[in-house]
Amino acid sequence: MSYLFVFSISAALTVVVGALLPATARAMRTRRASAAFWGAAAVVHLLWWRLPDLSGAWSTAARWLLSAWLGAVVTAALLLIPLAILLVVRRLAGRRAMPGARVPGAVVGISLAVGVAASLDGLGDPAVREEVVHVRGLPPALDGLRIANLGDVHVGRFVVPADLARAVDLVDARGVDLLAVTGDLIDDPGLIEPTLDALERGRTRPVLAVLGNHDKAHQSAVVTAMRRRAPRLTLLVNGSVVVPHRGGRVRVVGADYPLDASGGHVLPRPQQDAAMRDFAARAFAGAAAGETIVALSHHPEFFRVAAARGAVLTLSSHTHGGQVRLGGRPLIVAYDYMHGAYRRGDAHLDVSAGVGHWLPLRLGVPREIVIVTLRR
Repeated sequence: MSYLFVFSISAALTVVVGALLPATARAMRTRRASAAFWGAAAVVHLLWWRLPDLSGAWSTAARWLLSAWLGAVVTAALLLIPLAILLVVRRLAGRRAMPGARVPGAVVGISLAVGVAASLDGLGDPAVREEVVHVRGLPPALDGLRIANLGDVHVGRFVVPADLARAVDLVDARGVDLLAVTGDLIDDPGLIEPTLDALERGRTRPVLAVLGNHDKAHQSAVVTAMRRRAPRLTLLVNGSVVVPHRGGRVRVVGADYPLDASGGHVLPRPQQDAAMRDFAARAFAGAAAGETIVALSHHPEFFRVAAARGAVLTLSSHTHGGQVRLGGRPLIVAYDYMHGAYRRGDAHLDVSAGVGHWLPLRLGVPREIVIVTLRR
């Protein structure tokens, strides 16, 4: 469903840009220029449908092209719509068109540059962000415990298992003790097994996972496949597990993702909070006083509940860091905790921008792996 949605966005914006360019650019009024644009658009959208059948270098090239095209048409539409409105207003007012308005070479240049930048942020190797969290009363045995957060991988048509395998290799190169998957691992249920193979590659270290809203669209298949991988991979659905580390132990709790009755992932705040409190009551049920507790939740708003129950660290994802940032700030702020490190008393939260995406358009928010080191 999400792939069809993205395809529809690309097709609709392509039509809008294709209609506005001749109205604002004299060069686009020639048959040759128009044929070049629509020919390129036809090739791009044919690749959208052929992408699952491509492999190797062809698949890589197609994913980069589709991402760049989407970034370019989004930018072009945002620039051309106001320009077209301004031209119409000037014409209705009986004024001549602005000399530069009919040669918007800058629009084309900016759109192409943004498209390339979006593909680099969306498909380049993920950055590794390292954070140190100082925990009051942390047992000496847990000092230096390193936990990697791989969230929002979205394995499907744009992020493939090989991309996840490279991310896992980057994690292992940093000497991580625990790998946490904070939801939205799978978009395409046909790729579950190679995805889990990628998670289990490399060093021997625990892999703990929680479900995200995209995973829950295929919940039965995802849960069954993950539980077959136990004990190498542990799925936490409102439960917890004790992980030994150098003579000490850390309890990791995992919360489910709250959905509404129709499967929608945006709940009214009172219902969301009530669901999270219920999840926490079950997830923390086995915790004992004095234990060091780390919470995993796809939804970052779970942090408040986890902190109240004694979790010293909560790891989340879900937000994609806003996906698009202008001037270093997310274009859309939909959550209280969007990206990075937060603190509430002695409790800490880190929200990852995600290893992947289902919309192949990132700008100013590259894919990332987060590694958190606990210190006394």
